[in-house]
Amino acid sequence: MNNVIDQLARSGLLPDELAAEILAGTVPPTEELVMALVIGAMDADAVVRGDRTSTWSEKRIARQCLAVAFLSAMAALGERET
Repeated sequence: MNNVIDQLARSGLLPDELAAEILAGTVPPTEELVMALVIGAMDADAVVRGDRTSTWSEKRIARQCLAVAFLSAMAALGERET
């Protein structure tokens, strides 16, 4: 799991402060990582849908990515509750 978290920190998907924390050797709580990823997906979806030059396919892909982010968040956080 640490390898995955390290790759996530280097991917550019997390805010700089979270990535720096991970690269320094401290893994933040799962909730923080999940929220950062979901917020990033929401932002990307809003940008694509708000762009008049985006194609219908691009808008659908952005929406699907947002759905996957939410489903993944539910799975990751739900797994911790059991």
